[in-house]
Amino acid sequence: MDISVVIATYNGEKYLEQQLDSILSQTLPPAELIICDDCSIDRTLTILEKYRKRGLLTYVRNDRQLGLIDNFKKAVSLAAETNYVALSDQDDQWLPDKLQRSAELLDQMDQKLPAMVYTDLLLVDQDEHILNTSFRNERGQDHYQHNLQTLFFSNFVNGCTVLMNSKLRFFFANMPNHIKLNHDGWLALAAFTFGEPKSINSALVRYRKHENNVSTTLGTVPKNRYLNTINQLVNAWTGHDDFLSVELETTRYFYMKYKDEMSPDKRKYFEDFLKLESKSFLFKKLAYGKIVRKYKI
Repeated sequence: MDISVVIATYNGEKYLEQQLDSILSQTLPPAELIICDDCSIDRTLTILEKYRKRGLLTYVRNDRQLGLIDNFKKAVSLAAETNYVALSDQDDQWLPDKLQRSAELLDQMDQKLPAMVYTDLLLVDQDEHILNTSFRNERGQDHYQHNLQTLFFSNFVNGCTVLMNSKLRFFFANMPNHIKLNHDGWLALAAFTFGEPKSINSALVRYRKHENNVSTTLGTVPKNRYLNTINQLVNAWTGHDDFLSVELETTRYFYMKYKDEMSPDKRKYFEDFLKLESKSFLFKKLAYGKIVRKYKI
């Protein structure tokens, strides 16, 4: 199966060439590399034009700023309909066999279902120093099973690692542009609710953590999960309880849109989780701990 790689760019000049080179040097090269630029004012377009002249990619510049989600949706819509689609951030670096390993696993899956493969990330800083060899470990997502119930509490699918089939693209195209969890969480909910997701535990993307990350899902992660817990406790103590607020909002939008198409057991999972919207911080933390213990690896 051919692969389309899509990137949503915005003022990405600093790291863009490194990422483009890592994509173009894959052991399984993409059939097409498509970029949608959201009105960059730096050298991003100059860089893209240089690669376009060499026949290595195609790009379009938006007439107006669309924002991250709509820009990604536009880029995906331009990909060949039958291709697998890989999402890429503008400032990461892919390991050479990222596409090949993902495609080999996706080929084995049921193409009649919305299917995707996602991987772990290697977390590095602006100077390429390794911060953590596993992003899942950084977020505490490496000690429990990945399923729909655990997904509700913490999204463990990073969009920049995803390779999806044409069936999953339908859900991507119909994603609302105002959800806080962005495309990562929405795709994950679709795959775990209606399809077949598979994980590669290896870190096949070097995710660069810096002050200008476009992906808000990753860019706002505290340094580690322990600091995250402290921040949650402080917010709850001061009356600003935002624990699970993003997850609950995204889950509610997805549930309202697709509840009639869900199987009864999946619908109940959603409804049980959404009951937490009216609960206290402590109650939500206890519910999270119960799920983690239930599916502990």
